[in-house]
Amino acid sequence: MKKLFTLLLFCIGWQTTYSQMRFATALKSTTRQAIILIERNNINIQGYEGNEIRIEINEPINPPKQADGLKRVIIKGLEDNTQLGINVLQEDTTLVIREVCNCYNGTYTLYLPNKLNLMVYENFPQHGQRWAVKDMTGSFEASTEFGNIYLQNVTGNIKAYSRHGSVNAYLVQGNNIYLSSLYGKVLLEVPATIKADLKIRVSEWNDVFTDFQLPVYENRQNILTASLNGGGLPIELKSEHGNIYLRKKK
Repeated sequence: MKKLFTLLLFCIGWQTTYSQMRFATALKSTTRQAIILIERNNINIQGYEGNEIRIEINEPINPPKQADGLKRVIIKGLEDNTQLGINVLQEDTTLVIREVCNCYNGTYTLYLPNKLNLMVYENFPQHGQRWAVKDMTGSFEASTEFGNIYLQNVTGNIKAYSRHGSVNAYLVQGNNIYLSSLYGKVLLEVPATIKADLKIRVSEWNDVFTDFQLPVYENRQNILTASLNGGGLPIELKSEHGNIYLRKKK
């Protein structure tokens, strides 16, 4: 009996920890786009063929010891309806995922239906966060001051900008692509057979590296244009102070 009671306590404790680390809810059938507003933390977004929103964190959120017996006041006016420091709201065609408190400092992993159009923004600039997005088929748009953006197998239209961080995209196919950074590097890896109209904007403070065959010439406006494999979709790469890397996918 004692062993059974001990096992029961263990299971209850495990379930409590599990519920504090994961959240899941069904996606409304009318939802077409997702807006992510997370400023303090790294984000991993994984697209999948499903109809559920899942959010995970690395470890349970534990309030400070001095907060024993006290309740956290959410100053942003949003409910923590996930118990992960996150508010999930579905209205009409839009899913909004927002940070509601300064209670977690780690990585949020979001599993989202890959068909959604995705927008990732920050309300207040923070230093060094990492946004990684993989296997989404909808359009993607992101803007950050200090964060680094990593895209892998994102097949919709892409518009990604970081002021101080890097922008990196590893794509197996493309649509309209715009990657830009003011002070960081820009890296794009695409199949060697891609058909694209390429525009690269550089300055006197940076260089361009590629294994594609591109024309070499001076341009007073610091704009290099080229037709890849006969031309096709528009690709624009831009950086003022960081190098630009255009690579063939091996």
